[in-house]
Amino acid sequence: MSLDLPQVLPQVQDLGRAAAHRVEQLAVKLPQAVEMFRQVALMNPEQLQAGIARAGNRWPGAIPTEEPLDFIASPPTLPDQLKIIGADGSQIYPDRHGPAFYFMINIGSIIIAHGSGKPPQTNSRPRIYYQDEYLYDQNQGAITNAIVDGWRDVAEMGELARLAEGCLGEPTLALLDNGLLLWLALQVQESKRHTADRILRAYLDHLDHIHQAGAALAGFVDRPRSTNVLALLHLANLPLEAINQDTLRANQYRGLTDRMLFSQLLSSGQRSSRFTNASPINRDFQTAGHEMQFFYLNPGGEGQIVRVEIPCWVAEQSELMNLVHAGIFEQCRATVGFPYVLVRAHELALITYVERRNLDQMLRRSLLHHGLLPRLSHKSQTKKWIGKRRRHRL
Repeated sequence: MSLDLPQVLPQVQDLGRAAAHRVEQLAVKLPQAVEMFRQVALMNPEQLQAGIARAGNRWPGAIPTEEPLDFIASPPTLPDQLKIIGADGSQIYPDRHGPAFYFMINIGSIIIAHGSGKPPQTNSRPRIYYQDEYLYDQNQGAITNAIVDGWRDVAEMGELARLAEGCLGEPTLALLDNGLLLWLALQVQESKRHTADRILRAYLDHLDHIHQAGAALAGFVDRPRSTNVLALLHLANLPLEAINQDTLRANQYRGLTDRMLFSQLLSSGQRSSRFTNASPINRDFQTAGHEMQFFYLNPGGEGQIVRVEIPCWVAEQSELMNLVHAGIFEQCRATVGFPYVLVRAHELALITYVERRNLDQMLRRSLLHHGLLPRLSHKSQTKKWIGKRRRHRL
Protein backbone atom coordinates (compact mmCIF):
# COMPACT_ATOMS: atom_id res chain seq x y z
CA MET A 1 0.00 0.00 0.00
CA SER A 2 1.45 3.38 -1.06
CA LEU A 3 -0.74 5.64 1.10
CA ASP A 4 -0.20 5.23 4.83
CA LEU A 5 -3.72 6.02 6.07
CA PRO A 6 -2.86 5.99 9.80
CA GLN A 7 -0.43 8.87 9.14
CA VAL A 8 -3.12 10.80 7.27
CA LEU A 9 -5.87 10.30 9.87
CA PRO A 10 -4.77 13.09 12.29
CA GLN A 11 -4.53 15.52 9.38
CA VAL A 12 -8.02 14.57 8.20
CA GLN A 13 -9.36 15.19 11.69
CA ASP A 14 -7.65 18.60 11.77
CA LEU A 15 -9.16 19.38 8.39
CA GLY A 16 -12.63 18.56 9.69
CA ARG A 17 -12.19 20.84 12.70
CA ALA A 18 -10.91 23.68 10.51
CA ALA A 19 -13.84 23.26 8.11
CA ALA A 20 -16.36 23.40 10.97
CA HIS A 21 -14.69 26.52 12.38
CA ARG A 22 -14.74 28.16 8.97
CA VAL A 23 -18.47 27.48 8.63
CA GLU A 24 -19.08 29.16 12.00
CA GLN A 25 -17.13 32.24 10.91
CA LEU A 26 -18.96 32.49 7.58
CA ALA A 27 -22.33 32.21 9.33
CA VAL A 28 -21.45 35.48 11.09
CA LYS A 29 -20.09 37.24 8.00
CA LEU A 30 -22.91 36.35 5.60
CA PRO A 31 -25.70 38.43 7.21
CA GLN A 32 -23.25 41.36 7.34
CA ALA A 33 -22.59 41.01 3.61
CA VAL A 34 -26.33 40.87 2.83
CA GLU A 35 -26.92 44.04 4.85
CA MET A 36 -24.00 45.78 3.15
CA PHE A 37 -25.37 44.78 -0.26
CA ARG A 38 -28.66 46.49 0.55
CA GLN A 39 -26.85 49.62 1.73
CA VAL A 40 -24.65 49.79 -1.38
CA ALA A 41 -27.78 49.49 -3.53
CA LEU A 42 -28.91 52.84 -2.06
CA MET A 43 -25.61 54.61 -2.74
CA ASN A 44 -25.15 57.31 -5.34
CA PRO A 45 -23.96 55.47 -8.51
CA GLU A 46 -21.47 58.28 -9.23
CA GLN A 47 -19.86 57.76 -5.81
CA LEU A 48 -19.55 54.07 -6.52
CA GLN A 49 -18.01 54.69 -9.95
CA ALA A 50 -15.49 57.10 -8.42
CA GLY A 51 -14.33 54.36 -6.05
CA ILE A 52 -14.05 51.87 -8.93
CA ALA A 53 -11.98 54.35 -10.94
CA ARG A 54 -9.62 54.89 -8.00
CA ALA A 55 -9.23 51.12 -7.51
CA GLY A 56 -7.52 50.90 -10.90
CA ASN A 57 -7.39 48.40 -13.74
CA ARG A 58 -6.18 45.47 -11.64
CA TRP A 59 -9.10 45.54 -9.19
CA PRO A 60 -10.93 42.16 -9.52
CA GLY A 61 -14.43 43.39 -8.77
CA ALA A 62 -17.85 43.68 -10.40
CA ILE A 63 -18.80 46.90 -12.17
CA PRO A 64 -22.54 47.71 -11.92
CA THR A 65 -24.48 48.22 -15.15
CA GLU A 66 -27.56 50.36 -15.78
CA GLU A 67 -29.67 47.86 -13.81
CA PRO A 68 -30.05 48.75 -10.10
CA LEU A 69 -27.74 46.73 -7.85
CA ASP A 70 -30.68 45.11 -6.05
CA PHE A 71 -32.62 44.40 -9.25
CA ILE A 72 -34.24 40.96 -9.29
CA ALA A 73 -36.02 39.45 -12.32
CA SER A 74 -38.37 36.47 -12.37
CA PRO A 75 -38.09 34.05 -15.31
CA PRO A 76 -39.76 35.31 -18.49
CA THR A 77 -42.12 33.17 -20.55
CA LEU A 78 -40.34 30.68 -22.80
CA PRO A 79 -41.16 31.08 -26.53
CA ASP A 80 -43.32 28.39 -28.11
CA GLN A 81 -40.48 27.61 -30.54
CA LEU A 82 -36.83 27.77 -29.49
CA LYS A 83 -33.62 26.09 -30.67
CA ILE A 84 -31.33 25.30 -27.73
CA ILE A 85 -27.71 24.36 -28.51
CA GLY A 86 -25.19 22.89 -26.11
CA ALA A 87 -21.50 22.15 -26.72
CA ASP A 88 -18.77 20.71 -24.54
CA GLY A 89 -15.28 19.37 -25.12
CA SER A 90 -12.75 16.91 -23.75
CA GLN A 91 -9.10 16.43 -24.59
CA ILE A 92 -6.13 14.11 -24.57
CA TYR A 93 -3.06 16.11 -23.58
CA PRO A 94 0.28 15.61 -25.35
CA ASP A 95 2.47 12.99 -23.70
CA ARG A 96 6.21 13.34 -24.26
CA HIS A 97 6.64 9.80 -22.89
CA GLY A 98 4.22 8.28 -25.40
CA PRO A 99 4.99 6.71 -28.78
CA ALA A 100 3.99 9.91 -30.64
CA PHE A 101 3.60 13.58 -29.73
CA TYR A 102 0.09 14.90 -30.39
CA PHE A 103 -3.06 16.06 -28.66
CA MET A 104 -6.70 15.40 -29.36
CA ILE A 105 -9.90 17.38 -28.83
CA ASN A 106 -13.38 15.90 -29.03
CA ILE A 107 -16.42 18.19 -29.13
CA GLY A 108 -19.89 16.93 -28.32
CA SER A 109 -22.96 18.97 -29.25
CA ILE A 110 -26.73 18.77 -29.24
CA ILE A 111 -29.62 20.81 -30.65
CA ILE A 112 -33.06 20.61 -29.08
CA ALA A 113 -35.91 22.13 -31.08
CA HIS A 114 -38.15 23.09 -28.16
CA GLY A 115 -41.84 23.01 -29.06
CA SER A 116 -41.36 21.14 -32.35
CA GLY A 117 -41.81 17.56 -31.15
CA LYS A 118 -38.69 16.56 -33.10
CA PRO A 119 -35.95 14.43 -31.52
CA PRO A 120 -32.67 16.14 -30.52
CA GLN A 121 -29.80 16.26 -33.02
CA THR A 122 -26.50 15.08 -31.56
CA ASN A 123 -22.97 15.12 -32.89
CA SER A 124 -19.39 14.34 -31.92
CA ARG A 125 -16.38 15.91 -33.68
CA PRO A 126 -12.94 14.50 -32.81
CA ARG A 127 -9.73 16.06 -34.15
CA ILE A 128 -6.10 15.04 -33.69
CA TYR A 129 -3.54 17.89 -33.66
CA TYR A 130 -0.15 16.64 -34.81
CA GLN A 131 1.15 19.54 -36.94
CA ASP A 132 4.15 21.51 -35.69
CA GLU A 133 2.17 24.78 -35.73
CA TYR A 134 0.00 23.38 -32.93
CA LEU A 135 2.64 21.43 -30.99
CA TYR A 136 5.39 24.08 -30.65
CA ASP A 137 5.56 27.80 -29.81
CA GLN A 138 7.53 30.46 -31.68
CA ASN A 139 10.71 29.40 -29.87
CA GLN A 140 10.14 25.73 -30.74
CA GLY A 141 9.26 24.90 -27.16
CA ALA A 142 6.58 22.25 -26.60
CA ILE A 143 3.08 23.51 -25.87
CA THR A 144 1.55 23.33 -22.40
CA ASN A 145 -1.73 21.84 -21.22
CA ALA A 146 -3.07 25.40 -20.88
CA ILE A 147 -2.58 25.89 -24.63
CA VAL A 148 -4.48 22.66 -25.32
CA ASP A 149 -7.29 23.95 -23.09
CA GLY A 150 -7.30 27.14 -25.15
CA TRP A 151 -7.72 25.24 -28.42
CA ARG A 152 -10.49 23.20 -26.79
CA ASP A 153 -12.28 26.45 -25.86
CA VAL A 154 -11.92 27.60 -29.47
CA ALA A 155 -13.33 24.32 -30.77
CA GLU A 156 -16.30 24.49 -28.39
CA MET A 157 -17.13 28.04 -29.44
CA GLY A 158 -16.59 27.11 -33.08
CA GLU A 159 -19.13 24.30 -32.81
CA LEU A 160 -21.67 26.67 -31.25
CA ALA A 161 -21.04 29.14 -34.10
CA ARG A 162 -21.48 26.45 -36.76
CA LEU A 163 -24.77 25.27 -35.27
CA ALA A 164 -26.06 28.80 -34.62
CA GLU A 165 -25.50 29.73 -38.26
CA GLY A 166 -27.64 26.73 -39.19
CA CYS A 167 -30.48 28.17 -37.08
CA LEU A 168 -30.42 31.59 -38.75
CA GLY A 169 -33.75 33.41 -38.45
CA GLU A 170 -35.02 31.21 -35.59
CA PRO A 171 -34.96 32.05 -31.85
CA THR A 172 -31.78 30.32 -30.69
CA LEU A 173 -29.96 29.92 -27.38
CA ALA A 174 -26.36 28.65 -27.41
CA LEU A 175 -24.97 27.37 -24.10
CA LEU A 176 -21.42 26.61 -22.99
CA ASP A 177 -20.41 24.75 -19.84
CA ASN A 178 -17.93 27.40 -18.67
CA GLY A 179 -17.43 31.13 -18.46
CA LEU A 180 -17.01 33.03 -21.72
CA LEU A 181 -13.81 34.94 -20.97
CA LEU A 182 -10.66 33.29 -22.29
CA TRP A 183 -8.34 33.17 -19.25
CA LEU A 184 -5.47 31.73 -21.28
CA ALA A 185 -3.87 35.16 -21.69
CA LEU A 186 -3.10 35.30 -17.95
CA GLN A 187 -1.69 31.77 -17.83
CA VAL A 188 0.85 31.69 -20.65
CA GLN A 189 4.48 32.77 -20.55
CA GLU A 190 5.85 35.28 -23.05
CA SER A 191 7.26 32.44 -25.17
CA LYS A 192 3.69 31.23 -25.74
CA ARG A 193 2.26 34.71 -26.45
CA HIS A 194 2.10 34.24 -30.23
CA THR A 195 0.10 31.02 -29.83
CA ALA A 196 -2.19 32.62 -27.24
CA ASP A 197 -2.89 35.49 -29.64
CA ARG A 198 -3.80 33.00 -32.38
CA ILE A 199 -6.21 31.29 -30.01
CA LEU A 200 -7.78 34.59 -28.94
CA ARG A 201 -8.29 35.73 -32.55
CA ALA A 202 -9.96 32.44 -33.48
CA TYR A 203 -12.17 32.57 -30.39
CA LEU A 204 -13.28 36.15 -31.08
CA ASP A 205 -13.98 35.25 -34.71
CA HIS A 206 -16.41 32.53 -33.58
CA LEU A 207 -18.09 35.07 -31.26
CA ASP A 208 -18.53 37.34 -34.30
CA HIS A 209 -20.31 34.55 -36.18
CA ILE A 210 -22.66 33.77 -33.29
CA HIS A 211 -23.49 37.46 -32.98
CA GLN A 212 -24.17 37.74 -36.71
CA ALA A 213 -26.41 34.66 -36.56
CA GLY A 214 -28.64 36.48 -34.06
CA ALA A 215 -28.36 33.77 -31.39
CA ALA A 216 -28.32 34.38 -27.66
CA LEU A 217 -25.07 33.12 -26.13
CA ALA A 218 -24.41 32.28 -22.47
CA GLY A 219 -21.77 30.54 -20.39
CA PHE A 220 -23.10 28.48 -17.47
CA VAL A 221 -20.83 28.26 -14.40
CA ASP A 222 -21.99 25.78 -11.79
CA ARG A 223 -20.90 26.26 -8.15
CA PRO A 224 -18.89 29.42 -8.91
CA ARG A 225 -16.13 30.45 -6.50
CA SER A 226 -15.97 34.04 -7.75
CA THR A 227 -16.07 36.98 -5.33
CA ASN A 228 -16.43 39.94 -7.70
CA VAL A 229 -19.60 41.36 -6.12
CA LEU A 230 -18.17 40.95 -2.61
CA ALA A 231 -15.11 42.90 -3.78
CA LEU A 232 -17.50 45.66 -4.84
CA LEU A 233 -19.14 45.69 -1.39
CA HIS A 234 -15.75 45.93 0.31
CA LEU A 235 -14.72 48.76 -2.03
CA ALA A 236 -17.94 50.67 -1.35
CA ASN A 237 -17.25 50.52 2.40
CA LEU A 238 -13.90 52.31 2.03
CA PRO A 239 -13.52 56.10 2.09
CA LEU A 240 -12.43 57.29 -1.35
CA GLU A 241 -9.08 58.61 -0.12
CA ALA A 242 -8.36 55.30 1.67
CA ILE A 243 -8.67 53.13 -1.47
CA ASN A 244 -5.32 51.55 -2.35
CA GLN A 245 -3.91 48.11 -3.04
CA ASP A 246 -3.39 47.33 0.65
CA THR A 247 -6.89 48.29 1.77
CA LEU A 248 -8.46 46.50 -1.19
CA ARG A 249 -6.66 43.29 -0.25
CA ALA A 250 -7.90 43.49 3.36
CA ASN A 251 -11.37 42.30 2.35
CA GLN A 252 -13.65 41.89 5.36
CA TYR A 253 -15.69 39.26 3.49
CA ARG A 254 -12.80 36.88 2.88
CA GLY A 255 -14.01 33.29 2.80
CA LEU A 256 -17.45 34.14 1.42
CA THR A 257 -18.40 33.82 -2.25
CA ASP A 258 -20.90 35.67 -4.41
CA ARG A 259 -22.84 32.40 -4.59
CA MET A 260 -23.37 32.48 -0.82
CA LEU A 261 -24.49 36.09 -0.97
CA PHE A 262 -27.09 35.55 -3.69
CA SER A 263 -28.37 32.36 -2.08
CA GLN A 264 -29.88 34.75 0.49
CA LEU A 265 -31.37 37.06 -2.14
CA LEU A 266 -32.72 34.95 -5.03
CA SER A 267 -35.70 32.60 -5.06
CA SER A 268 -36.18 29.78 -7.58
CA GLY A 269 -35.98 31.08 -11.16
CA GLN A 270 -34.89 34.61 -10.21
CA ARG A 271 -31.78 36.34 -11.54
CA SER A 272 -29.73 39.19 -10.14
CA SER A 273 -28.77 42.43 -11.84
CA ARG A 274 -26.08 42.33 -14.51
CA PHE A 275 -22.45 43.28 -13.79
CA THR A 276 -19.48 43.92 -16.04
CA ASN A 277 -16.40 41.81 -15.37
CA ALA A 278 -13.54 44.12 -14.33
CA SER A 279 -10.83 41.65 -15.44
CA PRO A 280 -8.07 43.11 -17.67
CA ILE A 281 -8.85 40.34 -20.17
CA ASN A 282 -12.29 41.85 -20.68
CA ARG A 283 -10.69 44.92 -22.25
CA ASP A 284 -9.54 42.79 -25.20
CA PHE A 285 -13.08 41.48 -25.56
CA GLN A 286 -14.48 45.02 -25.26
CA THR A 287 -12.20 46.21 -28.08
CA ALA A 288 -13.54 43.40 -30.27
CA GLY A 289 -17.18 44.25 -29.44
CA HIS A 290 -17.71 41.33 -27.05
CA GLU A 291 -17.35 42.80 -23.56
CA MET A 292 -18.54 40.21 -21.06
CA GLN A 293 -21.14 40.71 -18.35
CA PHE A 294 -22.53 38.27 -15.79
CA PHE A 295 -25.41 37.74 -13.42
CA TYR A 296 -26.37 35.17 -10.79
CA LEU A 297 -29.35 32.85 -11.17
CA ASN A 298 -31.26 30.46 -8.94
CA PRO A 299 -31.94 27.60 -11.42
CA GLY A 300 -34.30 25.77 -9.09
CA GLY A 301 -31.94 23.28 -7.45
CA GLU A 302 -32.05 23.21 -3.66
CA GLY A 303 -29.74 25.98 -2.42
CA GLN A 304 -28.12 26.28 -5.84
CA ILE A 305 -26.85 29.55 -7.33
CA VAL A 306 -25.08 29.65 -10.69
CA ARG A 307 -23.17 32.34 -12.54
CA VAL A 308 -24.23 33.11 -16.11
CA GLU A 309 -21.88 35.03 -18.43
CA ILE A 310 -23.14 36.84 -21.53
CA PRO A 311 -21.65 39.15 -24.18
CA CYS A 312 -22.71 42.81 -24.14
CA TRP A 313 -24.75 42.34 -27.35
CA VAL A 314 -26.94 39.84 -25.50
CA ALA A 315 -27.26 42.14 -22.47
CA GLU A 316 -28.31 45.05 -24.68
CA GLN A 317 -31.26 43.20 -26.26
CA SER A 318 -34.10 42.35 -23.92
CA GLU A 319 -35.34 39.62 -26.29
CA LEU A 320 -32.00 37.79 -26.14
CA MET A 321 -31.74 38.31 -22.36
CA ASN A 322 -35.18 36.74 -21.96
CA LEU A 323 -34.09 33.74 -24.06
CA VAL A 324 -31.05 33.23 -21.83
CA HIS A 325 -33.00 33.54 -18.57
CA ALA A 326 -36.07 31.51 -19.56
CA GLY A 327 -34.10 28.97 -21.61
CA ILE A 328 -31.61 28.11 -18.85
CA PHE A 329 -34.33 27.87 -16.21
CA GLU A 330 -36.37 25.52 -18.43
CA GLN A 331 -33.31 23.38 -19.22
CA CYS A 332 -32.49 23.03 -15.52
CA ARG A 333 -35.89 21.65 -14.59
CA ALA A 334 -35.32 18.15 -15.94
CA THR A 335 -31.85 17.75 -14.45
CA VAL A 336 -32.40 19.58 -11.13
CA GLY A 337 -30.20 22.62 -11.60
CA PHE A 338 -27.98 21.91 -14.62
CA PRO A 339 -28.97 22.40 -18.31
CA TYR A 340 -29.84 19.11 -20.00
CA VAL A 341 -28.12 20.11 -23.25
CA LEU A 342 -24.82 20.52 -21.38
CA VAL A 343 -25.24 17.17 -19.61
CA ARG A 344 -25.77 15.48 -22.98
CA ALA A 345 -22.97 17.42 -24.72
CA HIS A 346 -20.53 16.34 -22.00
CA GLU A 347 -21.58 12.73 -22.46
CA LEU A 348 -20.98 13.00 -26.22
CA ALA A 349 -17.57 14.66 -25.74
CA LEU A 350 -16.20 12.31 -23.09
CA ILE A 351 -13.27 10.13 -24.19
CA THR A 352 -13.48 6.92 -22.18
CA TYR A 353 -10.59 4.74 -21.05
CA VAL A 354 -11.53 2.05 -23.58
CA GLU A 355 -11.67 4.60 -26.41
CA ARG A 356 -8.30 5.99 -25.38
CA ARG A 357 -6.82 2.48 -25.39
CA ASN A 358 -8.29 1.75 -28.84
CA LEU A 359 -6.90 5.05 -30.14
CA ASP A 360 -3.43 4.09 -28.87
CA GLN A 361 -3.68 0.76 -30.69
CA MET A 362 -4.69 2.51 -33.92
CA LEU A 363 -1.76 4.89 -33.52
CA ARG A 364 0.71 2.04 -33.01
CA ARG A 365 -0.55 0.24 -36.13
CA SER A 366 -0.22 3.44 -38.14
CA LEU A 367 3.37 3.97 -36.98
CA LEU A 368 4.27 0.38 -37.81
CA HIS A 369 2.65 0.70 -41.23
CA HIS A 370 4.94 3.64 -41.96
CA GLY A 371 8.06 1.82 -40.83
CA LEU A 372 8.29 3.30 -37.32
CA LEU A 373 8.65 1.31 -34.13
CA PRO A 374 6.33 2.75 -31.42
CA ARG A 375 8.11 2.91 -28.09
CA LEU A 376 7.26 4.32 -24.68
CA SER A 377 9.86 6.17 -22.65
CA HIS A 378 11.61 4.22 -19.90
CA LYS A 379 9.72 6.28 -17.31
CA SER A 380 6.36 5.49 -18.87
CA GLN A 381 7.17 1.81 -19.11
CA THR A 382 8.19 1.54 -15.44
CA LYS A 383 4.99 3.34 -14.42
CA LYS A 384 3.02 0.72 -16.30
CA TRP A 385 4.78 -2.00 -14.33
CA ILE A 386 4.14 -0.25 -11.02
CA GLY A 387 0.53 0.43 -11.96
CA LYS A 388 -0.07 -3.30 -12.38
CA ARG A 389 1.14 -3.88 -8.80
CA ARG A 390 3.49 -6.63 -9.84
CA ARG A 391 5.68 -8.34 -7.27
CA HIS A 392 9.25 -8.71 -8.47
CA ARG A 393 11.44 -11.39 -6.85
CA LEU A 394 15.14 -10.72 -6.51
